[in-house]
Amino acid sequence: MDIKIQETNPTRRSVTVTVPAATVVAAEKEVLKGFTREAALPGFRPGKAPESVVRLKYSKQIADEVSQRLLSQGYERIQQEKGFTIYTVADVQKDEASGTDVIFRYEVDVVPEFKTPDWKSVKIPAETVAVTEDDIEAHLKKILEQRARYEKTEDAAAKGDYVRIGYVGTIDGKPVSEIDVEAKSYGSAESTWEEAGAEGEIVAVPAIAKAVIGLKAGATAKAEHTFAATHEREALRGKTVQYAITASEVRRKELPKIDETFLKSVGVKDEAELRDQLRKGIEGSKAQAAETARREKAVDALLAGQDFPLPESAINSVAQGLFYQYAEMRMRSGTKPEELETQRDDILAEAKKAAAIRVRAQFVLARIAEEEKLQVSQQELGAAIMQAAQSTQTPPEKLVKDRQRIAEIRRDALLNKALDLVLAGGIAA
Repeated sequence: MDIKIQETNPTRRSVTVTVPAATVVAAEKEVLKGFTREAALPGFRPGKAPESVVRLKYSKQIADEVSQRLLSQGYERIQQEKGFTIYTVADVQKDEASGTDVIFRYEVDVVPEFKTPDWKSVKIPAETVAVTEDDIEAHLKKILEQRARYEKTEDAAAKGDYVRIGYVGTIDGKPVSEIDVEAKSYGSAESTWEEAGAEGEIVAVPAIAKAVIGLKAGATAKAEHTFAATHEREALRGKTVQYAITASEVRRKELPKIDETFLKSVGVKDEAELRDQLRKGIEGSKAQAAETARREKAVDALLAGQDFPLPESAINSVAQGLFYQYAEMRMRSGTKPEELETQRDDILAEAKKAAAIRVRAQFVLARIAEEEKLQVSQQELGAAIMQAAQSTQTPPEKLVKDRQRIAEIRRDALLNKALDLVLAGGIAA
């Protein structure tokens, strides 16, 4: 095979592999023999059909397999080159040359050249974790809040109470629903629950939430709200809406008492045991957070001064996953789906920036693992698979069938092992 290599950029090579006619013919003969041995055609005993008949019947399949074999051989030839290490094949094209030679044009991304950092000098001490009584009280309050009940009350609504209301909005005396039939909760509601005094992006009309404070069942109130000039509903932009509100019910949050019934419901014998369990849980969470922060600091130290070029395919692959994570995070914080499209470029830029850091760390840690001859044992791989299955809520038996995912899990386990070595100062566990 003849090979020609052209450097497109520091992490991309354009490689042309010419397969001579003799190699092509030999591959075709070998593939044809394989098909002939397996062929079961009408009128012929298995494996006894003439090659000419087999070639006619399976011409496309034979051509595809020949092409695949030659493609793989070409890739193996490229891997023998000493000047670079393939990271991934970005693209491949097949050309028919004059005569019967075959030409494959590979676009390959390569592992960048860089100097291994002095990782043994990285010193990130472990942080001491402490659990305070305030921590325990805060977590206990969360548990009580989760089990709170909203009881009906005849009292006037206070901030945080829930009030069942109906309301109608008008602009200059004309119902909003007639001005904008798609206004929905911005215009009116026949019966809905409103948290008294609620704030933030999840509140459709803040003036209504504020106006229900002090209302009792059967009471009425008025509110006025001016919508922003950039509001999602074009008909309401910059408009002031007057709301007539009627309350029909008030409910107040009642936290459960820490009594025998409550303790039994959370599976402990007394309050002391509950607090002890909370302490252990908080300590575990803090220790995990501290270890995560420590590992991030170690990666930052490893990457300090490292500014080598990165394969675009690697960045794009990681950025794609991060893009959806960041978009989901914005939606959870209140960004509406229609707003995400306007933020697409910003989210993608943010994802690519984070991806570049992650990819660079992968290359550095992989180099350390290679130089220190680190390997992932079957036991370590099994533990990593179980952890991945648990975090993604995927049955382990299903996960092990995904060869690409298992390769990723093995890679990540090796990189984590390299980072463990860095944190341990070069002393393998």
